[in-house]
Amino acid sequence: MHILLAEDETVTRLAARTLLERAGHRVVAVEDGPAAVAAAAQIAFDVILMDLGLPGLPGDEAVRAIRGRPAGSSPRILMLTASITADGRDRCAGCGADGILAKPLQLDSLAAALAGSPQAAAPVDEPDFDESAIATMRDMLPAARAAELIAKTAAVLRHHDRTLGEALRNGDRTTAGAMAHKIAGVSGQYGCLALRRAARALEAALESAVEAALEDGSAADLPRRIAELTDALAPALAFLDRCAAAARG
Repeated sequence: MHILLAEDETVTRLAARTLLERAGHRVVAVEDGPAAVAAAAQIAFDVILMDLGLPGLPGDEAVRAIRGRPAGSSPRILMLTASITADGRDRCAGCGADGILAKPLQLDSLAAALAGSPQAAAPVDEPDFDESAIATMRDMLPAARAAELIAKTAAVLRHHDRTLGEALRNGDRTTAGAMAHKIAGVSGQYGCLALRRAARALEAALESAVEAALEDGSAADLPRRIAELTDALAPALAFLDRCAAAARG
């Protein structure tokens, strides 16, 4: 298929693009909403994979812009999101997309979504780490490139955690929620499943806290969720550092 991939996080975009191209698809990758709309206007794609949280123009607004064009090709559009909160689900459902794919992108999930089958829920006994995600990356890329990408992923997670902490100290729960969402997406793509669970839970708690603050200022679940993410981050970074070292040989 000819696929447009719109994803702003560099390490996630590279991993998803590599996966799709190794499966034989032709991929155009962009990193923001305006670029996605422009690419869709120029090329007749079979499928558009649209991240919900794009800069410049959010993914749901980009879908509306694409669907609002004069009659022409009508590609399948699937939204990509690291965690499907109530707000995120409403935004995806109301923009004209054909479905939602949870990150990390997987070929079987993509095939099921295109066939109209629901995604399977994550197993209850999901492990803390999925080493097969890193193994797949090492199989698809030269060793030096895989090591570079894994190391960059650890750096990205450290950066997002610093931004998250700063937002929480400043009482900016909207930015904190966006950072938790990004951490969930990156960590899932590279097999750090415990960190992904903690980031998803924190994002949901922050969304609830924002809504509660409009009513009574309560945010009872936040300290526990922040602590869980903090506890999960260090093992995830150590895991990625080990994997990067192993890839270097």
